[in-house]
Amino acid sequence: MEILELTGKSVKSYEVKDLLGQGGYGVVYRARQSAVLREVAIKVILPKYANSPEFIRRFESEAQVVARLEHPHIVPLYDYWREPDSAYLVMRYLRGGSLRDIIDTQGKLPSDVAGKVLEQVGSALTFAHRNGVVHRDVKADNILMDEDGNAYLSDFGIAKEVGADGGGGGNIEGTPAYLAPEQIRGGEVGPQSDVYAFGIMLYEMLSGKRPFAELTLATLVYKHLNEPLPMIDHDELNLPPQFNAIIQKATAKVPEERYPDAITLVKEFQQTLRQGSATIELDLDDLDLDFAEFELLETKNPYKGLRAFQQADAADFFGRTAMIQRVLDRLQEPVVENNFLAVIGPSGSGKSSLVKAGVLPALRSGRVPGSENWFYAEMVPGEVPLEELASALLSVSSSPLPGVVDTLREHADGLAMGVYEALPSRENKLLLMVDQFEELFTHVELESDRQQFLDLILNAVNAEDSPVIIIATLRADFYDRPLLYQGFGELIRARTELVLPLNDEELAETIEGPAHRVGAVLEEGLIETIIDDVREQPGALPLLQYALTELFERRDGALLTKAAYQDIGGTLGALAKRAEEVYRRFNEPGQNMARQMFLRLVTLGEGQEDTRRRILQSELLTLGDREIVEDVIDRFGRYRLLTFDRDEATRSSTVEVAHEALIRQWERLRDWLTESRQDVRMERELLHAAMDWEASKQDPSYLMQGNRLLTFEEWMETSTLRLNELEIEFMSASLAARDERDALERARQERERELERQKARNMRIAAGIFAAAAVIAVILSLFAFDQRNQAEEQRMVADEQRMVADEQREIAVDAMNVAEINERKNLSLSLA
Repeated sequence: MEILELTGKSVKSYEVKDLLGQGGYGVVYRARQSAVLREVAIKVILPKYANSPEFIRRFESEAQVVARLEHPHIVPLYDYWREPDSAYLVMRYLRGGSLRDIIDTQGKLPSDVAGKVLEQVGSALTFAHRNGVVHRDVKADNILMDEDGNAYLSDFGIAKEVGADGGGGGNIEGTPAYLAPEQIRGGEVGPQSDVYAFGIMLYEMLSGKRPFAELTLATLVYKHLNEPLPMIDHDELNLPPQFNAIIQKATAKVPEERYPDAITLVKEFQQTLRQGSATIELDLDDLDLDFAEFELLETKNPYKGLRAFQQADAADFFGRTAMIQRVLDRLQEPVVENNFLAVIGPSGSGKSSLVKAGVLPALRSGRVPGSENWFYAEMVPGEVPLEELASALLSVSSSPLPGVVDTLREHADGLAMGVYEALPSRENKLLLMVDQFEELFTHVELESDRQQFLDLILNAVNAEDSPVIIIATLRADFYDRPLLYQGFGELIRARTELVLPLNDEELAETIEGPAHRVGAVLEEGLIETIIDDVREQPGALPLLQYALTELFERRDGALLTKAAYQDIGGTLGALAKRAEEVYRRFNEPGQNMARQMFLRLVTLGEGQEDTRRRILQSELLTLGDREIVEDVIDRFGRYRLLTFDRDEATRSSTVEVAHEALIRQWERLRDWLTESRQDVRMERELLHAAMDWEASKQDPSYLMQGNRLLTFEEWMETSTLRLNELEIEFMSASLAARDERDALERARQERERELERQKARNMRIAAGIFAAAAVIAVILSLFAFDQRNQAEEQRMVADEQRMVADEQREIAVDAMNVAEINERKNLSLSLA
């Protein structure tokens, strides 16, 4: 068997801790979802099942149905998704082990304990059956226990072939000890099949062992097909003998001979317990189920509040029979573009519900030739439409599709290429529903991203033998936006189906159809009163559904009354009245947090109507005290004023206003938006900047600076809006970077000032030196002048002396000449 080892790894937003168990269909792990501080159990479906084309076709719609089963003793399905090679079911984690563990450890259970388990599981099983869900694998292993001994039904057979994990089609590998004869034979599986397994589980609780426990598989199968279960030795086990009759009826070989539902079995078991309580020591305090009350409490509200109908709600979708057929006809028109249709209507006209709960179920059932074999995927554009489109393709692919986003981004025919790669063969087709198409114009910032997405759709629609059929839902007030794009505008003009208001007959069907389906009735005249309230009211369907939801909760037995309708405020007042009531029940910190939350859940229209905004719950949880935030989210969610989902990429929890009608109808919210409009704009700009910074791995160049940073710093000081963790971190980093730049600038300026001071000092020193030098120069000049004068005087003296000496020398020469002449004369005289 293929074992997926995930211990210690992260799967989307879940941190896998350890292995809890494994079977022929999948592996179960304990994990933690840190963002919401919750422990969960994750069941991972094995590749051989997850990659099956039939599994892929059925998984989303069947998981959606099970996720809607909100019952105190059904283990809630928090999240689910499928990707190549695996599918994931995220459930509540229970610490008490399973009923199988208890029986293996303790053997038979006391009758009162068995009765408590039977009541809780029987209630859950009946609730599931009444909502169209057959478990297919009821057994002790799938009854989980909490630490107080309460029992919970788990592990519904989502998209599970009967033979995949215990019976049918000749393959009964898994849990054959619980299989009804019709499962073994590969026949139709229904609620009575679960009743059969429920009876075997009762046998096991009372006796401590399974029937036919020691037999070979072949003999076991034969016994289940042909022989009644062995009788319990009631004397040895000190049990009333009637218990055997209960078990035998529950496990009759013919489905019609079994109990009509699990709760009838429980009722008979309890009556038998009470009759035998005189001789058996029983604690019957917990066994006080009022079955009349059960019938009322266990009836699921068939109305949907503010949320759009989903495929799982098809049984409750009334009033649009003609419109559904019209859409189906448009998809079969003999035109080239019959693989595209834009369903356009005002906000609140029910366009998403029409497609999801009306058109898609009809297509899945084959009302367009071959549509029962199509693959189906849904998406909303979000902020990064190519990533959403890639996730939609991966949800139906059995191969990993490496580089699918790049394919979509780089190739004009990338959508057709991606579909061909995702589906098993080129003969297969994918129906892609693009819901809330207006998000392409309200959520996508870059025009290039918007243009690229539109081009991908246009090219896929126009491709020869295109493998994709696209249905888009678009709000009427955004009808002009796609018309601005050449090519795509022509496609919208030619392939549009308008959603018109319901007429009186259709409104009556919408009002009473769901009530009748669950056995409720409306007081005479109430339908007409409601129709008078909503006739010709724009966008009234969400208000109608919300009022009917509230009205059903206040029914008198099975009767929906005029008095209750007036008490809730009628169709036009019920929504605003409930929102205001929920708000007023909070204390001051809670009311302030409600304001903070709703301002983040709205996208400002800027010339259009304001729209709801889908955000991660983690964005809200960091706005303040976590307990206060969670309480606000929980209370508004409890009254269907908020809806919850998962981010497709990370599976992180998301939250949004259930419908734009709440934005229009709740006066307090409108006042908040009016007085805080500029604050919301500033916060949204800050958030986008912070997200860009986070996406860049906190590249410093993405931080705010200059006047823009100063503007936001001043805004933070005056705004009443709280920042979330990312925004605070981004602003702190921006301010810290500015402080660092300022410190560096101050240091630079200080260095420059020091240099200036040093220069000044140097100049002063130089000036002193120059001054001293000048003085010295003057002194030297004077000295030199004096010296020059003295030298000149000395020269003159010398000259005079030289002249005197020359004169004296001349005199002496003359004297010598005279003397020589005289001497010559004397000599001559003497010689003479």
